[in-house]
Amino acid sequence: HSKLIIMWGWNPAYTFHGGNTFYYMRMAKQRGCKFVLVDPQFTDSAAVYDAWWLPIRPNTDAAMLAAMAHVIFAENLQDQAFIDRFALGVDRGTMPKEWANAESFKDYILGTSDGQPKSPEWAEPICGIKAADIRKLARMYADTKPAALKASWAPGRASYGEQYSRMAAALQTITGNVGKLGGSSEGVGKAWHAESVAYPHDENANIWYASIKSDRWAHCVLNYPSVRREEIGLWPRKDALDGKIPNIKAIFWQGSDWFNQLTNINKEIRAVRKLDLVVCMDATITPSGLWADVLLPIATHFERHDVALPWYKGHYYIHRPKVIEPLGESKTDFQVFTELAYRLEALDSKLEGFGHRYNPRATRSYFRDPDAVDEAYLSHWWNNKVRPHQGVTMSWDEFKTHGVYKFTFKEPLVAFRKQIEKGERFATASGKIEIFSPQLAGITDWTKTQYGYPIPAIPKWIEPLESLNHPKVKRFPFHLISPHPRERTHSIYHNIGWLRETVSQEVTLNASDAKRLGIVTGDTVEVYNDRGSCIVPAYVTERCLPGVAVLHEGAWMDLDDKGIDRAGNPDFLTPDEPSPAGAFAYNTALVGIRKTSLAHRPGWDELAIARSGVFRRGD
Repeated sequence: HSKLIIMWGWNPAYTFHGGNTFYYMRMAKQRGCKFVLVDPQFTDSAAVYDAWWLPIRPNTDAAMLAAMAHVIFAENLQDQAFIDRFALGVDRGTMPKEWANAESFKDYILGTSDGQPKSPEWAEPICGIKAADIRKLARMYADTKPAALKASWAPGRASYGEQYSRMAAALQTITGNVGKLGGSSEGVGKAWHAESVAYPHDENANIWYASIKSDRWAHCVLNYPSVRREEIGLWPRKDALDGKIPNIKAIFWQGSDWFNQLTNINKEIRAVRKLDLVVCMDATITPSGLWADVLLPIATHFERHDVALPWYKGHYYIHRPKVIEPLGESKTDFQVFTELAYRLEALDSKLEGFGHRYNPRATRSYFRDPDAVDEAYLSHWWNNKVRPHQGVTMSWDEFKTHGVYKFTFKEPLVAFRKQIEKGERFATASGKIEIFSPQLAGITDWTKTQYGYPIPAIPKWIEPLESLNHPKVKRFPFHLISPHPRERTHSIYHNIGWLRETVSQEVTLNASDAKRLGIVTGDTVEVYNDRGSCIVPAYVTERCLPGVAVLHEGAWMDLDDKGIDRAGNPDFLTPDEPSPAGAFAYNTALVGIRKTSLAHRPGWDELAIARSGVFRRGD
C-alpha cells in the first residue's frame, strides 16, 4: 500500500523482515511505488527496485534526517493535526507542562535554541549528500501519502546510533505515517505477537546481580577493579549491590558465537585468558567453542520436538517434529539446564527441590528421555495459550498433522493502528509518541544509569567516535561497515564449504580508491587499524561510496602465529565502546587497506567444498 518506500540502511535482498517481505514489496512496485535507498552501498535491493541511490557517509544518518525535518518544518509540510493529537515534545505546543521551557524538537531543528539551523546546507558537508537532494527527498516523503521510511537497524549499530533511530521515529511522526496502512512506525514494524514461550518460569526466572553492556565484558575483566560503572553500563539496583563492579571469573556461552561476533576480538582474547572457566553450549564447534574449557554438545532443531516462529515477524506457527535422535552425546538446552538444576541442588542444601521447580513436569530421567515431557509442555502451550488467547480452533494433534498454522485477518495488520484510529494510549508514561523524553530529561546523574553517558531528551545529531569527518582518517582513510552477508546468518553456516565457494568473504572498495592503492579485484589485502587486522581478497566496484570499505560480518576467525586473522572477520577492527543506549558500534570503525603477500584462509575445512570444485575436468 506504500506509494514511497525509503530503504534507509536496509537491504531486504540480504536481511528481510518477515518471510513475505519480497512479495509485498513486489506488489508495491507493481502498483507504482517509488523506492529510495540511503546507504553507502548501491545494494542488490536498489537494483531490483530501481531505487534512487543516495550514498550517505556512514554514521551521519541522524544529520541527514535532521536536515529533512528542517525542510518539512521550514516549508510547513508537517502533519500538524497528527502532531497535536499524538506526539509529545515536537514543538512548543506539545511540550509537557513540567518541561514547558525545555528545548523542543522543532527548536533544535530550526536552530532556535542553539543558533544553528539543521538545514540541508548544514548537513551536506557532514553526510556527503547534496543539499538539493536532501530537500527533494524531504518533500517527497512529506508530500507522498502513505510513505514508509524503513529505518533499518544497521545505521543504529554505531556510535550514538540511538540518535538515528529516534530521529527516524520523529520524521515518521511529524509526517503522520505512524499507524497508517502503507506507512511505517519504526525500523521494521511489528503488529502481531506470538504466544512464544512454552517452558515454565520458576522463582529464578529473572535474577541478575550485575548486568552490564555485553560488549564491555572484556573491558571489565581486563581493568577490574579500576573500572567505573559508567564504562561498562552497569545497571542500577535498589540494594547494596548497586554500583558494585562484577569481578568476572567465568563466562557461560549458550547458543551464541559471541566470542566471534562481539566487537574488538583481540581485547576479548586478552580477557578470556584471565578467566577461570569458560563454558560453551552449541550444536557445532564454533570459534567460541575453541576457547571454551567445557564444551556441551547441543541437539539441533532436527533432534528435538518444538514449534518454530518465522523471523522477524509473520503470523504463523510451524510444527517441528524430532526427525532423528540426537547424535553422540548431544542433549537439548532444556535437558542440560534441568540436569544442572538437579546437580546444583545436590551441592547446596539451600536449593532443595530446585530441580523439580525448574522443570516441574519432569523427573531427573528427563536428561535421558525428554520426549514425553516436551510433548506435555508443547500441547499445554497450544491448548492453554494459543487456542484461548488467539482464537485458534485447530487441535494440537491436527496442528502436528498439518505442520503449519497460519492466521488469517479481516484487514492488514498495522502497528499502532489502535492508538491512531481508536484512541488507545501508547505504551509510554504520557500515552503519546515521546519525541521529547521526560524520563531522559529528568536524569541528573548519568553515571548511575544503565546508559552511563548522557542522552539528550530529544533526537540530536552527535558526532560519532570515528567517521570520515574525524582527524584519525589521516592514518586510517576508510570507514569500515560490516553488514549481514547473504550466504550465512551472522556466523551461522560459515562452516558450510559449499556456501563459501558460492560467495567469497571479501572487502568491497570503490574503483577510485582501488586505483589509488594499485588494487584490482582478486588481490589479497590487509584491512587494519590499532585494534587488529585481517586478510581478505578485494572486490572493486562503483557500487560503493569512495572512502568506504564493506566487509561482511560473521566469518569464523582464523588466527596465525602473529595474531593476524586470515579469515576476514571485521570484528578484529570494531571498537568495544558501545553507544549510550547500548547498541554495539559495529559500523563505527576507521581502517587502512594495503596489499599483502599473506594468504587468506576462507575456512578451516578447505576440502569441504562442492565436488565440482575438487573433481573437475577429469582431475
